Amino acid sequence: MNLRGETVLVTGATGFIGGRLAERLAQETGARVRVLARTPAKAAPLAAIGCEVVEGDLADAASLARATAGCAVVFHAAAWVSEQGSRAAVWATNVAGAARLVDAARAAGAARFVHVSSCAVYGSRQAFDIDETTPMRTGHTRYADSKIAAEEVLWQAFRRHGLPVVVARPSQVYGLGSPQFTLRPLAMIRKGRMVLIDGGRHLCKPLYIDNLVDGLILCATVDAAVGEAFNFADGAPIPWRDFFGAYAAMAGAPKLPSISYPAAWMAALLFEGYARLRGKEATFNRTVVRSLRSNNSFCIEKAQRLLGWQPRVDLAEGMRRTEAWLRTHGYLD
Repeated sequence: MNLRGETVLVTGATGFIGGRLAERLAQETGARVRVLARTPAKAAPLAAIGCEVVEGDLADAASLARATAGCAVVFHAAAWVSEQGSRAAVWATNVAGAARLVDAARAAGAARFVHVSSCAVYGSRQAFDIDETTPMRTGHTRYADSKIAAEEVLWQAFRRHGLPVVVARPSQVYGLGSPQFTLRPLAMIRKGRMVLIDGGRHLCKPLYIDNLVDGLILCATVDAAVGEAFNFADGAPIPWRDFFGAYAAMAGAPKLPSISYPAAWMAALLFEGYARLRGKEATFNRTVVRSLRSNNSFCIEKAQRLLGWQPRVDLAEGMRRTEAWLRTHGYLD
């Protein structure tokens, strides 16, 4: 499918992944880009480059019908990504919201529905080269479980109604304003709060944002993508000490301190207990500790073979671009 002249919808466009996707679609593909925004003012930068902004919400079926009308492609990047929040709130956005958007896309006759899921659906298996045939596994986090449930909504629409679905499963997406894998670690490093676990020898699976956007555009344009799920990562995993160390170098920080996994686990328990007493959820918790001790990787051969995708920006270049963005936007002196 050629996107030139086609109307495409991007949800989550005021967020990190959706925002970069909408920007590049508008600048590079010749598509008429429409974005869904709960607060249209937040989409002003996208409106300035020619995107059509439609006010709406995943909870509002009528707004989704307006947003999808006439769209050849729907890119669904909106999601509740934080572990802060009740299961009901996460499900309302990630599962029920996806179901409403699927219904709207079907009614509009969309020729492609590209859904941004996550490699978290595999349940943090400690194995290498996890590919798309690996069964999804629940019980890891609310976010991961909701992504599994949302995927099932998509697969049912594909099997029962013929909606042309493609599912993208990114790994750990960094760069150009990533809240989780750029802004938060940098802020912690600058405050002296970043601590490695076991010397940072466990593995990060980085994915530079533009590598992911390349993949999402291919999901929408390559015929062989329909009915398939694809892992996206930058290739071989790297130690957390190298990933966080790149941010430490940007910030001019000394060598990052380290604690053992058992010490980190006990600290997380204390943080969780203290947060519970205050009626809140701990941002540093055992889920975070487990993720920083993970040793696994994701196979990207399927995306390379069927989509012709390659992660064209390596870690060194990705961090160089990220540092330039951070300095331009005032996050670094």
